[in-house]
Amino acid sequence: MIQQRTRTSLSWRAVIIGLMCATIECLLAPYNDYVIRNIFLAGGHFPVGPFFVLTIFVLGINVILKQINPKSAFSPGELITIWCIMLAPAGIPSSGMMRYALSPMIAYKYLATPENDWESLFYHYIPHWRVVHDEAAISSFYEGLFAGEAVPWGAWITPIFVWSAYVIVIYFVMICLSVLLRKQWVEYERCAFPLVKLPVEMAVQGSGRLGPLFKNSVFWFGVAFPVFLHTMNGLHTFFPSVPHIPRDFWLNQYFNERPWTALRPFQVVIFWSMVGFSYLLTLEVSFSIWFFFVFYKLQCLIGVMLGFQLTSGPGVQWTGKSFSAAQEAGACLVFVAIALWKTRHHIKNMFQKSSSDEALPYSVTVFGLIGGICVLVFFNHLMGMSILFAVGFVLFLLAMYIVLTWQVINGGIPFINPSFSPQSFFLTTLGTSRIHPSTLTSLMMHPVCLTLDLREFMMPNIMNGLKATDEARVKRRQLLIAMAVAMVIGLGVSYYSAIKVGYAHGAPYMGGGWFMRQLEGLLTSPKTSTNWTNTGFILFGGGFTGWLMWMRQTFVWWPLHPLGYTMLSSWATFKLWFSIFLGWGMKFAIVKYGGLKAYRQARPAFLGLVIGEMLCAGLWAIVGMATGISSGYRILPD
Repeated sequence: MIQQRTRTSLSWRAVIIGLMCATIECLLAPYNDYVIRNIFLAGGHFPVGPFFVLTIFVLGINVILKQINPKSAFSPGELITIWCIMLAPAGIPSSGMMRYALSPMIAYKYLATPENDWESLFYHYIPHWRVVHDEAAISSFYEGLFAGEAVPWGAWITPIFVWSAYVIVIYFVMICLSVLLRKQWVEYERCAFPLVKLPVEMAVQGSGRLGPLFKNSVFWFGVAFPVFLHTMNGLHTFFPSVPHIPRDFWLNQYFNERPWTALRPFQVVIFWSMVGFSYLLTLEVSFSIWFFFVFYKLQCLIGVMLGFQLTSGPGVQWTGKSFSAAQEAGACLVFVAIALWKTRHHIKNMFQKSSSDEALPYSVTVFGLIGGICVLVFFNHLMGMSILFAVGFVLFLLAMYIVLTWQVINGGIPFINPSFSPQSFFLTTLGTSRIHPSTLTSLMMHPVCLTLDLREFMMPNIMNGLKATDEARVKRRQLLIAMAVAMVIGLGVSYYSAIKVGYAHGAPYMGGGWFMRQLEGLLTSPKTSTNWTNTGFILFGGGFTGWLMWMRQTFVWWPLHPLGYTMLSSWATFKLWFSIFLGWGMKFAIVKYGGLKAYRQARPAFLGLVIGEMLCAGLWAIVGMATGISSGYRILPD
């Protein structure tokens, strides 16, 4: 087994280079993402920045070093170490934290008016240390500083210090959960980990200057295809006379009459990197993802035909509806319950023996997880939640993290975003009549980067890093420590960069203010009780997921994978369904008519699709940063 092979210690030069690159990444991302609105460097769970740096080392620096002094070239383990260290904090300066974390600290006052009367409505429920109070610091953050003014760092110290402590505890809990579930998902269930396969294959070195992947002509054909398309389209944004090759089609115009309006929004967009990743998935997984998206749209159509109103309540992502978000929530809870049940023997062993093979000692994992959960509950209680509600909130949040991590490592989904959230779940099952205003205020002021917009949350990156250590044969514990250091450094650097950019450019990236307005609506509207219709959908979603898992376990021929249903109406499915459909269709045809040999021969071409698109994304990002002008060409989802 991989875990029994000799593992090497981390190279200090790889660690230092990884930390330096991660720091630069966190420093540049806020300006890159939200001022010039360039291609996101840190977007998703296969971010452009770390992969582009890895490509430079593999195709550039290592080739030169092998020519000058072969012994000084970077080993596969070193290359993977650099990639993993950069991957760990990648989302922090972007949607994983800074896009939303600062807003609750200041939006409560800046968006307040005499008309909405937020001061008397919920100010008294906000702990004093949770927010910024300096009105000049708040207004200048949104509106920009005057010439000669200094950034008022002092106004931010207390809320940032408190919130950073909370975030670091969440990261630690994610690490413990990853270590807890690693053995089950990696060794027993053998999850696919599609996002890890390409970096590992790129890092493998052959006898020459380049590894075997780069000597394959089929691979370069796959690279050339997206490079040609994105070069043409990128040039078109600067020079309109250059032809544009469309890849994004909105179908809303064809659904203008009832009941067909229920299918809106409907988009067909091709991400060639996702087509490539889909080829690495099992056919049942890729089929289920696009099938359940169609199933969701069919549910919408039937609902409208039967006279139901399809609405999206607070906490529901825009691509979904309340009924579909409820199904996803139910699916999440049942999946996590079954996943933990499958892991019960491993958890029992963790209490009975120690292991030097895991990334953390078993005692640290178990007691760290329990202690971390208790700290999170206490923190949320201090921020206004009742103890009982805080327990439910934290446990539900961790359940979300588990199922979304499983989607990434098993489905190769680089951009996840569920339709449901703790806000939607508790408002559905309890209603505002059973939630105290103080609890409701704390719930709605919780940054959506940790509750709803989870396209860059930390846990999948940790799990992918642990899997990469197996392939690179480096010591898990050492790499995990290096990744943790990168997270802490990244958090500090991202705060510095985000606040500096905010005061210099008038908070161009600030998001999450809409939750404050939703809080106003919830506190001023008549009290609501349990929404039994959507609670019924939660129960249906849980039951249907349990049935899917039982069918898959019982019948080998069963074609539907529960992963697709857990993503029923998610933003990721909405954006990626057609690309996954293309990848599934191509792989199905190749395997059916060419067999295993044809599958292996075509595989490098699909890896080339990923590298070609990501290389173009990195190059156009450099063009944008160098010129200070956005290319206006977003290769990857916003």
